[in-house]
Amino acid sequence: MTPGRVDAAVVRRHLLAMQAAVQNLEHHRSATIAELQVNRDRLWAVERGLQLIAQNALDIATHLAAAAGFDSVDYATAIDRLATAGVLSPEFAARFRGIAGFRNVLVHGYLEIDLALVQRLLSERLPDFAEFARSIERYLEKND
Repeated sequence: MTPGRVDAAVVRRHLLAMQAAVQNLEHHRSATIAELQVNRDRLWAVERGLQLIAQNALDIATHLAAAAGFDSVDYATAIDRLATAGVLSPEFAARFRGIAGFRNVLVHGYLEIDLALVQRLLSERLPDFAEFARSIERYLEKND
């Protein structure tokens, strides 16, 4: 694949959307599995928020991977390509790449959603998106 050009404005729009969704999810961070089971509106808001932040991160990953000349057959590979390109640390990419599969479950609904996983992502993994955003911003600043 021939390297392209990073559209920093598009990437930053995704970052802003992701950050806004993370802020909204912060309001639900203390939700328990039991609360999510009985409050379907809250569960929907959490699932939708997680879907949005995952999609924004993955859209950024595919854009930057393509701009760096990498072909990515799926979202998880796009995250791996960002490690190869030095945008993400290999350790972070290995930890973060699972978000691609989780996004697929949320979007396609072909598996029953594991509320324990939803609650764990909500309560423990939101900082991963801030770390992802910082890495992307550093990359954009170096390459502007």
